[in-house]
Amino acid sequence: MTLTQPLQGYTKLASLIGAHPDLAIYRRFGKLNAKNLLYLQAELVVLERRLEECVKKDQESGDQDRVLFDRDWQSLAESATVNGGNVGGSEKSEQWETVSKIKEKLREYNEALLLQTMLAKQPAPIERDLTFLQNWMKRTTMGCVYLLGYDRDVWTKTPREELVVVRSNDGHTFAARIIGDWVAYWAYRLTRRKPKRTADSNYTNTIAYSDEKLEVISAAVGIICSFALPVLAIVLLYAVNSMARRLAIIAVFTPLFSTILIICSPGRSIEICAATAAFAAVQVVFVGTTSA
Repeated sequence: MTLTQPLQGYTKLASLIGAHPDLAIYRRFGKLNAKNLLYLQAELVVLERRLEECVKKDQESGDQDRVLFDRDWQSLAESATVNGGNVGGSEKSEQWETVSKIKEKLREYNEALLLQTMLAKQPAPIERDLTFLQNWMKRTTMGCVYLLGYDRDVWTKTPREELVVVRSNDGHTFAARIIGDWVAYWAYRLTRRKPKRTADSNYTNTIAYSDEKLEVISAAVGIICSFALPVLAIVLLYAVNSMARRLAIIAVFTPLFSTILIICSPGRSIEICAATAAFAAVQVVFVGTTSA
């Protein structure tokens, strides 16, 4: 019978990240990426200037072949193959060699620029996930993953803005994260759910709650609040006879309604403004109708 050895180091950390993509947190290397682009840009600037010099030199050479290089691509391409690239002189193929270097370097530059553009759009990890990963790695009762190289401080000393998460929770609103944390905390406190020891003991004292379930609960709470607030406003407006107090209720509930939408809803600003305007209009119509 083969005994399963507990995972350690990178293997154990990779196992956790593979099971929970939200914890796929890595360094962005913004400074190095920027420096790489600057170097590539500088090389291209030099090659661009060299190409201009080659074009000018070929046009002023008086050679019947070289004067065609800037107007006939085939003549330029053949200058690299005829007589080993030395058609009538050693400088015949210099323009083609420069063009070839530019094509290669430009491809490298464009790829790096596009990748950097994509990387810049990836958000930083949320504080909750980063804190959990830090605690999981350092606690002897949990992951107990201690790396020995210079990368051991990546998740502890690197600013959060310098980190990038592979799978972001774009659909999770601020309220959803707060409510999710609250639900997870009280679910553990009330049920006293104990961590289950797995056969390989790789996830000792670690409990995983479903993000989907927490998101459903959070969304339900947000929807209930969004529906309850207009009803409460109408009830208060009906119970109060003073016009001044009614206007005060409208002044309080309208911004409160928009605040709840901002916190609980991923909607755009124009959608939130439209919903708030509709809510205010309903209150005004109700006040006008009951006053009459």
